[in-house]
Amino acid sequence: MTDTNSLNYEIIEQLFQNSACLTYNPLEPMAAWQYAKELQQNFEKEHNLKYSRICSKFAKMRQGQYNARFHYFADGTLVHCSEPQSFSENETNRYGTEDLERIMTALKIRRYPVNKIYGPQNQMDVFYYSDFLRYISSQALLKYSYKEDLYVEPLPNKEDFVRECFANGNILLTASKDELLPPSCREFMALFADGRYYVSEEYRSHLGTKNYGKVSRFDADYLLHYCVMAEEYIPQDYLNALYKEAEKYEWFSSAEETMARMPKRTNVDELVKMNKYIDDLFNNRNCLTVVNPDINSTFMSPDFQQYAVFSDGLVVAVYHDEDDKPFMKSLKKYFPDLTFRFEKISKEYMEQLYRRLPEFQKGATVIYVEMLKQKARKLKRMTDLTHIEALDVVAQMAGWQSWKAVKIEDEAHARELIDAEKWRKNMAANFNAENPLAEEYRRYLKHRR
Repeated sequence: MTDTNSLNYEIIEQLFQNSACLTYNPLEPMAAWQYAKELQQNFEKEHNLKYSRICSKFAKMRQGQYNARFHYFADGTLVHCSEPQSFSENETNRYGTEDLERIMTALKIRRYPVNKIYGPQNQMDVFYYSDFLRYISSQALLKYSYKEDLYVEPLPNKEDFVRECFANGNILLTASKDELLPPSCREFMALFADGRYYVSEEYRSHLGTKNYGKVSRFDADYLLHYCVMAEEYIPQDYLNALYKEAEKYEWFSSAEETMARMPKRTNVDELVKMNKYIDDLFNNRNCLTVVNPDINSTFMSPDFQQYAVFSDGLVVAVYHDEDDKPFMKSLKKYFPDLTFRFEKISKEYMEQLYRRLPEFQKGATVIYVEMLKQKARKLKRMTDLTHIEALDVVAQMAGWQSWKAVKIEDEAHARELIDAEKWRKNMAANFNAENPLAEEYRRYLKHRR
């Protein structure tokens, strides 16, 4: 492996002229995503299949939307850019090295040689090289046509799928004794050393969000520092089979063993101190980030970025401060009338802040239920449904089995559900701006048939 080389736009253009980019995201344009879903639905209907997967002829390591910190080309060139701007200087250096090591491990497991590396030379290059990664994405979309690139294939049978996942010494990181990832994540996802990222189909519905808040919070808390490919959905029994297979290996750690190695919970004295601090925070102040400021900007999610904005301009944050220019720019965009001042708090304090928020003001959980009830009232006026029937239909449109099945775990989950509701309304408005709910209901009836 050679040393890291300095990158420029000309080098990127030459790479795309002379080699294939194996890591670009062919589903990045909305049109490509819609085309892929139609392609998949038609394929499953034609072949009478329950499960299939979208594949790319060129992107052999298609990356997720929020973890695309590197690109790999068929000639062995690696372009990387970890984005550690949310962390202190010591954490930045540690995570930057760790990120690159994980990328190299993923490539090695997939037997992709690295002949040359381009990336940031020092900490001052971080945002600069982020621009280069966006430029790489734009170059990829110019070079590749998603209609020529994308295709569908059946999901392999369970035994072949499991064998393929563990080939070449691949390690299931979410069950490894060398990692410290919460055992609770095993019920809904699996992350491998080569970047494969599988999520149980049980945590997604065709109409909306079922329990995806767990997945999103895992993404925000852990995935930034792992090499991660685009998530794929698999049946729950496939996921269970992966963890059953993992038990055969020396690196396997049981849930009990992993829990024993997790950091100890806050002691009683610290909890009293923490709650006193939170009581003071909500004294004559309201939290303005009960819901996400903008559903189109996951970057600004309070759960993803670990912060809270209050009505008097106080910003409490785990990572950010007034010197964080991109973060400040977004704050001023979403809260233009506030003059900000910052306080740093620990992650434990932040989690407790949002956990206790409903004690002081209307929380996201209440807001979400109110949104669904209001939607049900509108639907009742539009149709001949009874009130109870309208509640059940609205719940099913949101991905639940019935109104009684609506179960919100916490404020973070509620924020995800509110985002999903807003997203569905916006999508429906694209087809029926005068009455988005009528469009949602039409799609619901079509899906039921």
